[in-house]
Amino acid sequence: MAKRRGNQEGSLTLRKDGLWVARISHEGKRISVYGKTKEQARQKLRELQRKQEDGLPLVTSQMLMKDYLTQWLENIKHRIRPKTLVDYSDLVRCHLIPRIGHIHLNKLEPEHIQKAWNDMLKEGHSPSVVEHCHLRLSKALNDALRRQFIYRNPCQMVSPPRAARKEVAPPDAGEINQLLEVAKGTEYYEVLHTAFYTGLRRGELLAVRWRDVSLDMATLSVNRSVYRAKGGQSIIQDPKTAKGRRLVDLPPESVLVFKALRERQEADGLLQGFTVNEDTLVFRYREGSPILPRGLTGAFTKIMRRAGLEGYRLHDARHSHATVMLQQGESPKVVQERLGHARATITLDIYSHVTPGLQRGAALRFGEALKAAREPAPEEELVQ
Repeated sequence: MAKRRGNQEGSLTLRKDGLWVARISHEGKRISVYGKTKEQARQKLRELQRKQEDGLPLVTSQMLMKDYLTQWLENIKHRIRPKTLVDYSDLVRCHLIPRIGHIHLNKLEPEHIQKAWNDMLKEGHSPSVVEHCHLRLSKALNDALRRQFIYRNPCQMVSPPRAARKEVAPPDAGEINQLLEVAKGTEYYEVLHTAFYTGLRRGELLAVRWRDVSLDMATLSVNRSVYRAKGGQSIIQDPKTAKGRRLVDLPPESVLVFKALRERQEADGLLQGFTVNEDTLVFRYREGSPILPRGLTGAFTKIMRRAGLEGYRLHDARHSHATVMLQQGESPKVVQERLGHARATITLDIYSHVTPGLQRGAALRFGEALKAAREPAPEEELVQ
């Protein structure tokens, strides 16, 4: 009598189309992997057996998309920022799994993806949300492609809707002064001043410690960001991009603001019973607790309205910083470095509304340079 094969031993079979298939039983299911040769199929079978012995999940091309995407999030969570993981998880849970979660990984076709995006647009979701879903799904499928679970990424054959970039229209120099004048005397003046004068993101501002501020060198070091997670926990994370780690020069006005803030904070500490040292957060309330992201956003809106302004967001302080510098003729490369953009092309794309004026100025200066070269110098005229 032939010996019965155990669940974890697996089997190798040659199909009629010439592919070798290896099968193994796992948790009551038969899992199959394929190879062009018997040896390829055997290697994949051994890999499954090793994972089974180690108690690891068996990712295969036959997994449902809902299972693959869930496991993909688990695999990448240590490589991305906490806020990024939350954003990815929300897209997967709310949009991808409900629409394509029932399809097997190796059966996902471009038509499935195109239909999902079309349905989302019909349901009223913005092209921006659909585009983000497409990018996240493509990233997940690229990982599957590298691991040889699929032979192509079907997202590459689908054109998602392109979100039209809105032209930024932040407060101009006059409105910045108007808003900061109203902010004086509030607990938010210093942080709003720094937002406009440095272009830091909200999370970067609220993570600044006194050790990051050099009053002697007039610099501010950006090396982390704060994220307020669900449940009210503040999580410190890396900046948004690698270029996000940067040293920002401070103008004299900002140095004076920081000096006054440090003196006031130390006096408040004596009265309220908290200590101010190099690890203390710079932007705090008078009683010692840190200013939180939502609190800062709400305060900005109130101060903006008191200043007689409407329609601006806290993030527009960052746009104002970049726009004013570009209007003053500053190099886009310098603006990129101050903002922490990954590439100068991102800066030029966001602030393209400013560049036409810069081009006109550059054209005039070019013409003036050639004109000056054609005209003889005063000394030469005198000799003649």
